[in-house]
Amino acid sequence: MSESTEKTRSGSGSARLIVTIAWAAVLGVQFVIWLLMCLISMSFKWPFWLWTLGGGVLVLGVWWSLDRRGSGNGSE
Repeated sequence: MSESTEKTRSGSGSARLIVTIAWAAVLGVQFVIWLLMCLISMSFKWPFWLWTLGGGVLVLGVWWSLDRRGSGNGSE
């Protein structure tokens, strides 16, 4: 029973890491597009990528903290 719990946790950790990397990649692309828009138009545009930054930090922060709490309970 311990092995299946450990496999589930490592699978959850892998999924969390993949989602975090994908979120960071999308955020990076949005930032580059925003920067190019500002440079091409020579004016400051509202940074729309802040919505992705804030939402991702909130969701991933909760996910990472819940997973860390769960992994600490069954280790001993």
